Amino acid sequence: MTVQNVPQQPIIASAPAVGKRPTPTSHLRIARPCRDLEVARRFWVDGLGLSTLWRSPPASETEGGHELLMVGWPGAAWHVELVQVLEAEMKPTPSEEDLLVLYVDGQIDSALVESLVQAGGRRVSHSNEYWNKWGVTIADTDGYLVVLCMRVWETQ
Repeated sequence: MTVQNVPQQPIIASAPAVGKRPTPTSHLRIARPCRDLEVARRFWVDGLGLSTLWRSPPASETEGGHELLMVGWPGAAWHVELVQVLEAEMKPTPSEEDLLVLYVDGQIDSALVESLVQAGGRRVSHSNEYWNKWGVTIADTDGYLVVLCMRVWETQ
């Protein structure tokens, strides 16, 4: 069984303004439950083109019985963590507002949309007309929504 090391210092600093806070360059992890990591991997890696950044040993060999798959682009300031729990029926409960939006700054490649569908995704219409006007919404293999938006997002 894989056991993680224990931190060598307290998690919370002993005095105000001594510890760290998130910054614009802090890494963001978006965690989502999934029913089947291999099925999810096909969607995110084979379909969307992300890389497998890390995969845990099987849940039976990990502390807590969680099996993890982390996907993203190497060097990006974010990644998606997909979680499957050993011997527990994981019930993802996506809503219309559980969106992961990728701004592509131009027309969306039709081959990418087809690749996502071939990898188990499902093209859907979103209840918010904004996303239908500016993007393509794909439900992943657990029903969570990924929007490929043709607009650009500029950080001020």
